[in-house]
Amino acid sequence: MKSSPLGYLALLLHAHLPFVRHPEDEEVLEEDWLFEAITECYIPLLWMLEELYQAAIRCKLTLSLSPTLCSMLKDPLLIQRYKRYLLKRIELCSKEIERYAAADPERLLLAKFYKERFQNVWKSFTEVYAEDILGQFKKYHEKSLLKLVTSSATHGYLPLLKNPKQAVNAQIFVAIESFFDSFQTYPKGFWLPECGYYPGIEFFLQSAEIRWFVLEAHGLLFSEPRPFLGLFSPIYTPSGPAAFGRDSLSSKEVWSAQEGYPGDPVYREFYWDLGFESDLDYIRPYILPTGQRKFTGIKYYRITGKTEQKALYNPQKAQQRAKEHAENFIMKREEAIKKAAPLFPTFTKPILLCPFDCELFGHWWFEGPLFLKELIKKAHQSEILELTTPLEYLHRYPTQQICRPTYSSWGLEGYSKMWLNETNDFIYQHLHEAAYLLVELVRKYKNGNKQTVRSLKQAARELLLAQASDWPFLISKSTAKEYAFLRVITHLNRFSELCEGIIQQKINKSLLEYCEYTDNLFPSLNLNYFS
Repeated sequence: MKSSPLGYLALLLHAHLPFVRHPEDEEVLEEDWLFEAITECYIPLLWMLEELYQAAIRCKLTLSLSPTLCSMLKDPLLIQRYKRYLLKRIELCSKEIERYAAADPERLLLAKFYKERFQNVWKSFTEVYAEDILGQFKKYHEKSLLKLVTSSATHGYLPLLKNPKQAVNAQIFVAIESFFDSFQTYPKGFWLPECGYYPGIEFFLQSAEIRWFVLEAHGLLFSEPRPFLGLFSPIYTPSGPAAFGRDSLSSKEVWSAQEGYPGDPVYREFYWDLGFESDLDYIRPYILPTGQRKFTGIKYYRITGKTEQKALYNPQKAQQRAKEHAENFIMKREEAIKKAAPLFPTFTKPILLCPFDCELFGHWWFEGPLFLKELIKKAHQSEILELTTPLEYLHRYPTQQICRPTYSSWGLEGYSKMWLNETNDFIYQHLHEAAYLLVELVRKYKNGNKQTVRSLKQAARELLLAQASDWPFLISKSTAKEYAFLRVITHLNRFSELCEGIIQQKINKSLLEYCEYTDNLFPSLNLNYFS
């Protein structure tokens, strides 16, 4: 039997994608964001959970699922398009196997490797999971291998939406109700999008009966008074919910492509993909109808180094390296806890919280799910630390220091710069004006006739979608910049037209029905959260 640990390790994965659904087009590049994540991240995560469950290893993993992601994972149109996506990749692998059968034994092995993997994903999704990813996550939540929590409704960056306050209130409470719709339970933890915190947001969280949330390291360390246990312990905010700080060292080890594990030369190279390497005529059936190239998920090369001469990927060597990195990760966390433990009072023990974007594991870092599985196995064997969840830790150690956190975020420079700068600042005036207008219209018309209420609810959905933090982020990074800009403009235009119809009491029925069909998330949206 394991002795009592010196401290605890909490792993938190945040799974989020912006709401991308385009029924008006047969094939859309941005919908692949979801399809790639299901294939490379979410299903491998479920494989990991099942393997750990069968081995009787309680992994105590916390998973935040954003409401927009949940909406897409249960959307029939996107599910059908995802199955088409998988079948086309299996077909392409078959063509690759035929192409290299006699010409290149090494590439032939990789083509077979990818085909088997895509086939396993297909079998899991269609047969084992019955096309219900959320149902599988719920199953492991109920088995206590996983603790599910949520984020704001459309991943709105809350520090920049706080005027009017109803905008933040709606982002939080619409998320809570959406979580209940998906899992028939209410969350006790909340992922603040981009770790974006401003003083006072905890009052909304307390009203939603949220017990804990996460801060970037400096958001906790610069609290008033300064936390005497630093990042090794949560704090209670004056209004109630606890705040956990992100472990800085572990985030660098996993996040950094230059200094961290994912940049190892043995690992698979993300950017060298068959969709961009093959002859256009050959690859045409597997890219966009316009001829625009895109990722296929078939990648033959490893990172190799800072060179254009890439060596072929070896899955076995990469898997071994992932195990070595998992062992190194746990060893460093054990060392940190051993140093911190003697400083703690007898009524509590240190905890390290390690939050990561879920999509890092499998998509950007192909070997990430294996790293995660091996990390959990090593933690299970450790005599120094024990895996836990933030909620379980608070139940075990309810006495913590009370402090007021400081304004903070993760990302560039740590104070919202990625979401507010000269490239994207034009967005916020329009978002604020729209939010004030919606509050006014909800108060005036929420008890109106059926068409008016439907229009109000759809206007609210359009505003929520325009508020997503993804759009200013993509504009700031110049990644899918045009698409992000178009999404903001489109949702605000739809919002304005719907509101004009409400004000004039001349509802455009065709517009309303089109918006309801296209932007069909949050079917049980409650207008009271906006008033």
